[in-house]
Formats: sequence, structure tokens, C-alpha cells
Amino acid sequence: MSTTETSFIGLLFAGTLALLAGMLLTRLHWRPDIPPYDRQTRVLDVTLHPDRYVKDAPLRVIRSLTVAGPLLLACAAGVVAYEIVRVTLSS
Repeated sequence: MSTTETSFIGLLFAGTLALLAGMLLTRLHWRPDIPPYDRQTRVLDVTLHPDRYVKDAPLRVIRSLTVAGPLLLACAAGVVAYEIVRVTLSS
């Protein structure tokens, strides 16, 4: 496997894992005054605004994970774009 393939797979898995860990921590530390997480709960709203749904203690970690996840996924997309440009210019 080449370096770009390895970095793409690593960034993709790391970004996905960060987003899933943020959502898991959000659900573990759900505020008791809000109805439990169910089908009517919008995932994007929970991801973008965890302060509305979570107790204050783990909020910094949850925000860090929900910011790091999309950044890592964007880096993975950047690796793909770099590889496309590299292959196009070498032809």
C-alpha cells in the first residue's frame, strides 16, 4: 500500500471513530431534564450543539471530538484530491 492510501484509510477511520466517540459520550452523559435519545432526536443537532443535551463535565471532550472528526474526514478528502491531481498531472 502506498503512503497516500495508508493516510487516507487512517484519517477516515480516525475521523469516523472521533464522531462516534463524541456521540457515545453525548448519550452516556445525557441531561436528565431532557427526554431520552430516540427516533425524533435529530443527530445533526446533537452533534452541532452538544451543550443543549449534555451535562457540563464532559462537554469539552465531546466538543473536541465533534470538531476533530470532521477535520480528520476533510483531511482524508484532501488526500483523495491530492492523489487525483497527482495522477492527472502525471498522465
